[in-house]
Amino acid sequence: MLSNCNYDKAKLLYKISGIISFIEKHAVHDAEREGHPLCAEEYKELKQDLERHLEKMRLAVEGLSREGKFG
Repeated sequence: MLSNCNYDKAKLLYKISGIISFIEKHAVHDAEREGHPLCAEEYKELKQDLERHLEKMRLAVEGLSREGKFG
């Protein structure tokens, strides 16, 4: 069974991945199509920030797993 902290990491990885996917597939396209370039740029910036944090969290989970501490 996962500890609460490790469960939270796994759940956040899943949720953040979904947000990134939504931004890619819908938010940027919709903003550009409706003539809101500032919104599109904000979404792109948000996506980059989320990707950076997602990678850090992924590396943390990977490291814990290698050490046998992701449980």
